[in-house]
Amino acid sequence: MNDTSDETRNSTASPAAPPPDGAPGPSFAELGLGVPVLQALANMGFSEPMEVQRVTIPLVREGRDVLVQSRTGSGKTAAFAIPFADWIADAEESHPQAIVLLPTRELALQVAAETARICANTTLAVVPVYGGSPMGRQIEQLRDKAQIVCGTPGRVLDHIRRGTLKLDRIRCVVLDECDEMLSMGFQEDIETILAETPDTRQTLLFSATIPEGIQRLSRRFMRDPETLKLSADFIGVHEIRHTYFSIPGGQREAELLRILAFEEPERALIFCNTREETGRVADYLRRHGLDAQPISSDLSQGEREDVMQRMRAGDIRFLVATDVAARGIDIENLPCVINYTFPESPEIYIHRTGRTGRAGRAGHAISLIGPTEVGSFYYLKLLYKIRPEERSLPSEAEVRSRREGERLLHLRALLPGDPGPEWHSLARRLMSTIDAERLVGSLLRSALDTARPEQPKSENQSLPDLGEPDSAAATPAEEEQRAHGQPGTDLSERNRRFERRPRGQRERERPSRERGERERRERAPRRHATDVPPARAPAPTSTDDSRDFWEVWSEDVGRTAPPPENAATAPAADPDGRRGAVRLYVNLGRKDGATAEIVAEMLSASGAQVPAADVELMNTHSYVNVDKESADALCAGMNGRVHNGRSVVCEPARPPRRR
Repeated sequence: MNDTSDETRNSTASPAAPPPDGAPGPSFAELGLGVPVLQALANMGFSEPMEVQRVTIPLVREGRDVLVQSRTGSGKTAAFAIPFADWIADAEESHPQAIVLLPTRELALQVAAETARICANTTLAVVPVYGGSPMGRQIEQLRDKAQIVCGTPGRVLDHIRRGTLKLDRIRCVVLDECDEMLSMGFQEDIETILAETPDTRQTLLFSATIPEGIQRLSRRFMRDPETLKLSADFIGVHEIRHTYFSIPGGQREAELLRILAFEEPERALIFCNTREETGRVADYLRRHGLDAQPISSDLSQGEREDVMQRMRAGDIRFLVATDVAARGIDIENLPCVINYTFPESPEIYIHRTGRTGRAGRAGHAISLIGPTEVGSFYYLKLLYKIRPEERSLPSEAEVRSRREGERLLHLRALLPGDPGPEWHSLARRLMSTIDAERLVGSLLRSALDTARPEQPKSENQSLPDLGEPDSAAATPAEEEQRAHGQPGTDLSERNRRFERRPRGQRERERPSRERGERERRERAPRRHATDVPPARAPAPTSTDDSRDFWEVWSEDVGRTAPPPENAATAPAADPDGRRGAVRLYVNLGRKDGATAEIVAEMLSASGAQVPAADVELMNTHSYVNVDKESADALCAGMNGRVHNGRSVVCEPARPPRRR
């Protein structure tokens, strides 16, 4: 029976108080570690233990079972790897003596590598076992003296059933990221593995959160465990700054781009809830000139390792991932985590944000909160006492103003000296000329573009200047004009001229313009029901500077010829001249954040290749001409899909009503 001191220590607080501010913490030598381990830790750059190591290692030395709640990146691996190397595992014995169970193969590799570094000055062998790698190679390593095993539950069970891994002499079992393993459905596997180990084993359980499932597991398989809650009270207020943006939700990709342009994180891990979202978001960011790469469970192990290597090397600025794909991802000094879509549970949010602000560094967690996510976000704040900062979605003017300020600072750094009185005189004369703004702008652009190759990588990968006509990424007006076949018109200048006209004058001119439109429509030849409609609305060609581009464009769309009377069945010709095509209606348009490429990709994934040129994108819906044989399959494959929270409807287009 434990004495009173043991009962007092078995609490929800750390048994050892942190050192006073400014006072040095205890060293590894003061924890009683041997010289080989101390030398290995020094070679790894570890000067003093982190909190989870400082409070866990003495308890493990006493032989206690320990349940530790500590956030990701707090130094948990060394908290159990150091006891493995120092006293738990014996290099003279060739059988497995310690085993670590982890949720993913990436974590198994990572933990095995760090454990091997801590055991570098010993003859202990560390073997990782995980799915996706050859079984034969792992069997050879297990037979050839393996004292410490790091593996995923599924592959460990495979070896147990084959007889290539025996756990009857295991001294210590570690369940790392246990809440993740339970959420992935490994509870039964874990219980089967623990049943293969001796009852006298020591059990260490590490988890970022402690839900009821972990508490049941500890009551069944742990002996009077010491519970250490090292992260519950400060999970959101110390190292991580939490920020959220309330968004309408209809144009989430564009809103993300605007936030990135304003916040400008050096690197970021962007979380999505589905694989489809990761591909769409990464593609959208790449189209706007950003280095982004999706990572999901569809990638092979080799492809995942290649992506992670590029991310760590700085070749990828934004990694877009699902929660499943991100398990095991360890990026050192990651400054920012972004919740593109809010997670399904508060525990997932904790795991996501735990990937930034590691090892005492500052971190930033940004969340995009739509109307349907407010309830979940409010529950998170109540549960974990997080005080997030609410930010307004930056306007294009704010993004442009910030970018101009950064360019001015960069220009001052490029031109630190004084050019002399001759150039001052020329500058004064230049500013007094009628085209001074154009000349100065051209000089600035030339100077900054010339200096760009000499900038660091992070500045070369700068975000697009939202709202500027000459930016690398197209503005909404440019995207519309390119979609309608006029790449050379300066629409922004045209709109500026329109906006300078007094509002009253524009209102007085509107009736006369409407009468002129009616007269032009009456003079135009009438279209018959059998006429083939154009694939896209023609771009406006009027040069009337008194009219807004969007007004002219919407009127041109209204003049687009209607579809044939029997559009669902009548033979039609698509833009390529095919006969026997069927015209389909899709309830996705520009208001839903859809593009012709997105609609075409969704259709192609439903059974038939559809080029983007065949998609006629409207404001609230789209039309597409497809082969009659594929129409039914496409409709069946599209219906039920979800885009930006909206269920997709695809059906044969209705015939127009007769006038």
